[in-house]
Parts: sequence; C-alpha cells; structure tokens
Amino acid sequence: MTDCPVVRIDCENPQGRLIDQAVALLLRGDLVVAPTETRYGLLARADDSKSLEKLYRAKDRDRAAAVAIFVDSIEALDTYGVMTPSARRLAKRFMPGPLTLVLTAADEATLPVESDGRVGLRVSSSPVVKAILEKVRKPLTATSANLTGHGEAETIDQIVEAFASDVALYLDGGRLAGTVSTVVLCQGDRTKLLREGALSADGIASVLKETA
Repeated sequence: MTDCPVVRIDCENPQGRLIDQAVALLLRGDLVVAPTETRYGLLARADDSKSLEKLYRAKDRDRAAAVAIFVDSIEALDTYGVMTPSARRLAKRFMPGPLTLVLTAADEATLPVESDGRVGLRVSSSPVVKAILEKVRKPLTATSANLTGHGEAETIDQIVEAFASDVALYLDGGRLAGTVSTVVLCQGDRTKLLREGALSADGIASVLKETA
C-alpha cells in the first residue's frame, strides 16, 4: 500500500480528534475518505470549485457529470433544493438514510455541483458523516470513493490503491459492503426512480401512494 494517512475510526462513536482532523482538511480544500451508512464516500466541499476540481481529477470523472451532496439535516434540504410534496413524503420516511433526492436547485443556493439546474441531496445516518457535517458547516460531496467506471470499493486498501496521495486523509471503518443509495428525481409534478439501491422500488412506490 502507498504510504498514505490512514487512521482507524469507530463508525458508531467516532473519535473527536479524527473528526476535527477531517474538518480542518476539508475546510482548506482537501479530499477525505470516510465511511457512510452504505459504502465509503469521497468528501470535498461542495461549495468550493477548487475542492471539486480535485475530486473530479481524482475520480477521473467528467466535469459535466453530477455529484450529489450531503447536508446536515432534513430541514437543510429546502436551502439547496425545491422540495415537492413527493420529496417531502420520501424525506420524512427515509431520511436520514440511503436516499438521494434529485431536486430543482434553489435559486438562492447556487452551488458548483449543480447540473442542468438540478442538485442531488442526501441526509446521512452515518455518525461519522453527521459529526463531520456538524463541525464543517458546509455541504459536502456524497460520491462513492471509487474511480469512475470502476466497481464499488469495500475496503480502505482498495481505495488507497485507487487514489493514493490525492486524498489527504482516509478514515478506516473496516469493510463496508452496503448497497448504494436509492436515487429519486422529484421535480415539479414529476417523480421518477433513477436508481434502485438500498431502498427498494416497491418501498418508494408504496410511500408515494400514501395520502398526504
């Protein structure tokens, strides 16, 4: 393994010093790999173009490809996206958790991660991600820690092999093999399942059929 800053973190009760270290690196524009409730995420400041350029280069990802973001609460969804009745219903049932809502971007919250006027939003149930967001007080990228076009990584060793020194800190929470988040588009009167993941299509459909 390349000599990179890899430290073991408790996924349920993350050590404060490690959270502080991750926050300091993110605020200065560096990349951090951290465990989420599904797989490992590659974190960067979603409000900072230079941080995002680092992320896109590291992932070898087309700059036109959208990247979802983590926000710190369900209430914060309104800050970044236009919540439809369907989006509110899904958020109430499944957030925090492995759900990504793709919404029309809010006019007052222009972010460099927006694509075609839309933004993908997640509220994570991971104690590590929640602790980082609470202190960094910025939206963070919610993209998998893997190279574009490659399979999902399960271990830090696999991720270090892919990114090496492009990442400033690797928080090792052990093997993570959870199913990726489910992605649902909620825009105007349109609601569409874009990717079935940890939440089933039937589960999403069932909630959407419920009366308000």
